[in-house]
Amino acid sequence: MYIHIGGEVILPAIEIIAILPYAEGELAKDTAVFLHEWDTKHDCKKIASEDSVKSVIVTDTCIYFSPVSSQTLKRRSMSDGLELLNDELGEALLSDSE
Repeated sequence: MYIHIGGEVILPAIEIIAILPYAEGELAKDTAVFLHEWDTKHDCKKIASEDSVKSVIVTDTCIYFSPVSSQTLKRRSMSDGLELLNDELGEALLSDSE
């Protein structure tokens, strides 16, 4: 199964190690240190602008900063991801055309 984590990024669910909620200034100290150290030594991809990041997705090779909330990503991982993605894309297209 694949999970759409925001923007144009879709990851195989098996590659995801953790999905963490993100709120600047509200991160546990250890989490903030981990993210900072990873960012300086490894690959981090910011899918969202800094002020719209809602979750952090950790894989073996990369950390993604996503505009999609951790609750939504959890729901996507527990449901038929393709059907949910199609529904969300359809809604986005409808709202863009209005």
